[in-house]
Amino acid sequence: MSHFQPSQRSPMRRILRREKSGYALGLILCLVGLFLLAVVLWKALSNVSVSQLVLSDLWSYLWSAQLVFPFGIKFSLIYFVILGAMFFFSGIAVLALSQKWFTLPGETVLLTCPYCKNHWRASRGKGWAECPHCRQFVQPQVMKKD
Repeated sequence: MSHFQPSQRSPMRRILRREKSGYALGLILCLVGLFLLAVVLWKALSNVSVSQLVLSDLWSYLWSAQLVFPFGIKFSLIYFVILGAMFFFSGIAVLALSQKWFTLPGETVLLTCPYCKNHWRASRGKGWAECPHCRQFVQPQVMKKD
């Protein structure tokens, strides 16, 4: 004679795990990218805000204006726009990839004791279990999944 316990069905839970180093790297990349874009925008808008054709003048200003660094190194502002956008979007990608959803098993299965042949329902996560009927520590056989 087999005794069935009521089904202990629990809904599947989803857990979001963030890798701390990836999360920190993603935030730093996003902030550096936004900082570069803000500096370029602040420098460019002061020169093109009085123009009638703001977008075309901004585009030409970004290509013509240069920042001069020590040792005579010059870079156009457009390179900082490209670099800032690359930092920002790579930061978003790192943030997205540093998160992972895990699904905790909530399914129950019908187990059978190899000694007393009684059945009970339990979560599949256990390889060895104590039979609730004969109190033996056994490796139960899976009868069917619910």
